[in-house]
Amino acid sequence: MKLTDFLISRQYGLSRNISIDNEMIRFHDIEMTMKIKDWNIVEIQKFHDFISKYSFPKKEELKKDNQKGIRSNIPPPQILIQKKTERLSENSPVIAMYLYEKTHLTGDSLLHIRSINKFEQMWLPYFINFGPERRDNPRVHKRQLFEYCQSTDINFGYSLSDSQIENDARIRILSFAFNSYVLLMYVFDKDNLPQEELLTFIDNIKTST
Repeated sequence: MKLTDFLISRQYGLSRNISIDNEMIRFHDIEMTMKIKDWNIVEIQKFHDFISKYSFPKKEELKKDNQKGIRSNIPPPQILIQKKTERLSENSPVIAMYLYEKTHLTGDSLLHIRSINKFEQMWLPYFINFGPERRDNPRVHKRQLFEYCQSTDINFGYSLSDSQIENDARIRILSFAFNSYVLLMYVFDKDNLPQEELLTFIDNIKTST
C-alpha cells in the first residue's frame, strides 16, 4: 500500500460519537469516559500548524510521492491533549487519540491489539527519524476491564522549517481493545512523562461494559 493511500484510508472508520465536557472525554460508542483534569484540550489547528512546518525524513520513497499530498492527508487526531505544567510550553507532553472501528484496521482478520500496535510501528520510519536500535515487541497489559498494548520507547529527532534546532523526542504507541473498536494513542514527550504518570493517566479510563 502506498503511503498516501494508507493515510487516506485512515480518514475513515473513525467514531463520530465523542464529546468533551467538564474535563471529561466521553467515547459514547464504547461507553467509556476519561478524566483529563491534569491535561488541556488542544485545538486541532495546532496539529495542522505543526504538520505544515514539520520536516519529514529524507527517504527515497517519499520523493516518489507527492509530499504536499502526504502532508495534507495525515488524519488529524480526534482528541489532542497536552499535559498541564506550571509553565506550559512546546515541551509539555502531548497525546493524540483516534477511536477506530476495529474492522477498519484489521479487515475480516482477528488481529489482536498487539499485531495492530506492531503495524502502527511499521509506518513510523516514514514519519520520524529514529535510530537503528532494535525495537522490542509491544507488550500486552490488563487494566480494569480492558486490555491494551504499549510499544517500547521510540526515541527520535525532528526539526521544523522555521527553526535550525534539532529536537529530541520520544513516542510511545498504545492500542486499546474495546469490543468492536480500537483506541489508538500516540504519546509524544521529551522524556518528561514517566511511565508511572502515563499509567496514572490510563487509570482515568472508566468503562461500564
